[in-house]
Amino acid sequence: MSTQKKIQSDPKTTILVITLGMVLVYTVTRMNWALIAALGVGIAGLASSFLAEKIDWLWMKLTHVLSLIVPNILLSVVFFLFLTPIAVLSRVFGKANPLDLKNTAPSLFKDHTGKMDKASFEKPW
Repeated sequence: MSTQKKIQSDPKTTILVITLGMVLVYTVTRMNWALIAALGVGIAGLASSFLAEKIDWLWMKLTHVLSLIVPNILLSVVFFLFLTPIAVLSRVFGKANPLDLKNTAPSLFKDHTGKMDKASFEKPW
């Protein structure tokens, strides 16, 4: 038994979102194809409910395929461009055993040589 919920979409809402998105793309980039696509999708969706349902179905399939691809690409880019260089720099310039996970010392207790007063015990963390 599948635990996934079936997402119900409204074809008219999908047509409106696609049309407004294409108008926004046209407004920002001034590319004529975006305005033509907006008019085409908007008119097709308003003229026929069959076409609106087919456009909605196609849009939902596209979003499903993108949901499988984009997160993997995005996480790979974040990992290789940000986390890997930070890890390499940490290894090169950081402490050898920053979390003291390797029991190299005879005791795990740390000596504190600073002055202790009443305020230091009020908020220990």
